[in-house]
Amino acid sequence: MTSKQWQQIIIHLLLAVVVVFSVYPLLIMLVGSFKTAEELSANPAGLPHHPTFDNYLRLFNYNSNTLVRSFINSIYVSTAHTILTILVSALAAFAFAKYKFKGRSWMFVALLATMMVPGELSIPPLYIMFSRIGWLNSYAVQIFPGIASVFAMFMMRQYMLSIPDALIEAAKMDGARHWRIFSSIILPVSSPVIGALAILTFLHKWNDFLWPLIMINKQKFMPIMVILPTLNEKDSVWSIPWELIMTGCVVVTLPLIIVFLRFQDKFMSSVTMGAVKE
Repeated sequence: MTSKQWQQIIIHLLLAVVVVFSVYPLLIMLVGSFKTAEELSANPAGLPHHPTFDNYLRLFNYNSNTLVRSFINSIYVSTAHTILTILVSALAAFAFAKYKFKGRSWMFVALLATMMVPGELSIPPLYIMFSRIGWLNSYAVQIFPGIASVFAMFMMRQYMLSIPDALIEAAKMDGARHWRIFSSIILPVSSPVIGALAILTFLHKWNDFLWPLIMINKQKFMPIMVILPTLNEKDSVWSIPWELIMTGCVVVTLPLIIVFLRFQDKFMSSVTMGAVKE
């Protein structure tokens, strides 16, 4: 075997190890959701000897209204936040990529510099601001903060730079104005990077825990990630029902899998597609 073949074997072995370490906790979670509390304590990593759906019945029968409401809240907040983030970031990226104006480069660098500031530092002033305008305990405080994502804008701007200017010039000659160019040319051509950003943004918002935990204290506005840790408080005072928590984690993970499967073709094309060539 040649040295190049050995390199390929080593790379694939390393990737296989990474996959095993990534998938193994998910398998433990999935298998644990079909075990009783006793079996999970005695054999946490093995297959269930007597698989049961009781954990799923307990999860949805016990205070099901709260669980379903929080699940719907997460879907609504994550979807709305993703759509607005894509729209705002695409508009900003279009301006930075295809229009020349004074201070464009410095403004772009200044925006990138904000990515080095930890987001947690902005929580206290934002909390004070949102409390004064009456946004605490609302959907708005979960949806609108963060829609002007610098990361999303940067990714889309880099992709739009590869779109030939000839397409835009031809559209202008045909009488198309800025919004028509953006909606009919830029967005369709940028669909691969939009799909990738939709996945990343939805996953980030769905898994967000700290922000709604601080901004929301009314149960009817809480997302599923804030409700899920309270299962151990409601089920037992003296023990943590890991089998119920694992079941809840499985249910919470399903929308993420659906979103990824829906947009995986866009995600993969954004990774493998180098650019739009003239």
